[in-house]
Amino acid sequence: MNIEDRFQAYAADFELSYADDDWSRLAQYFTADASYDSGDGSDTANGREAVLQKFQDSVNGLDRTMGQRDVQLHSVSNDGETVVAEWTARYINTGLPALEINGTEFARFDGDAIAELRDEISAESLTVFGAWMEAHGGAL
Repeated sequence: MNIEDRFQAYAADFELSYADDDWSRLAQYFTADASYDSGDGSDTANGREAVLQKFQDSVNGLDRTMGQRDVQLHSVSNDGETVVAEWTARYINTGLPALEINGTEFARFDGDAIAELRDEISAESLTVFGAWMEAHGGAL
């Protein structure tokens, strides 16, 4: 399995973990010393268990507070050891305007496992998110 296919399998399993809150299924996709920078200014998670905990904390902090969540990967490519995936996350909550965030995920592989995962959220999306939260965050 090439790293793009492995990344796609990880992304599909991430959605399963989001649905049933079993984050342990993702352990197979990360090296023991993996790191994850979510791109939101929070601390980088270091170590497989910390990465999985950061995933869970992140979705509990925003995604689960919204009525609906839809994440789409637009393009997935690689440069040999790093997969680059453009994504859009759209959140819909009854009575509130939709929130859409765009970003890029970089997954550097060591063999068939992710050693470093990093999200970059577009500057425009960070501005939109901040304005949305200021206007509507209290309703969550």
